[in-house]
Amino acid sequence: MTIHRLEKATALTPGFKKPLEVAGRLFVLVCGEQGPALVDRVCPHAGGNLADGEIVGHRIRCPIHRFIFDLATGDCARGRREGWGPLNVYPLLTVDGYLCVDL
Repeated sequence: MTIHRLEKATALTPGFKKPLEVAGRLFVLVCGEQGPALVDRVCPHAGGNLADGEIVGHRIRCPIHRFIFDLATGDCARGRREGWGPLNVYPLLTVDGYLCVDL
């Protein structure tokens, strides 16, 4: 595992979104009402780019079918469906004032 620095922790306020590529993988760093979250950039339902999604409270809405995913659990407000699971949410670390992820 390797720790990757993402963004200064103080830079994130509710509504913040930043697409990132880390170790060849696509993510979006967001900040909802309950704080920051790092999630896969691609919606697990239909492949929508969540960097274009809308932050609603502590959830993100996919721009394609408007499915809403919880930023803490990755669960979809419409429930789990066969063929696709929840959105992956990655634990964040704070190191020297920066949000980081261990991949």
